[in-house]
Amino acid sequence: MGYMTESDVIHLLNESKKELDRLTAKRTMDLSNSISYIENELEIQRIKGKITAYEYVLNVDE
Repeated sequence: MGYMTESDVIHLLNESKKELDRLTAKRTMDLSNSISYIENELEIQRIKGKITAYEYVLNVDE
């Protein structure tokens, strides 16, 4: 992957926040079994990590 602009990172950050909202809303649904619940929670943590990384990259120059 080549050089990313600030705009690219902001886009990825916004998309990750949308995905986090979707996964968080999924918590209220009946996740049929504990495996589905655990997979959803792991995905939430992964997305939170990406958001943290994107926010860090955007704030490095400040």
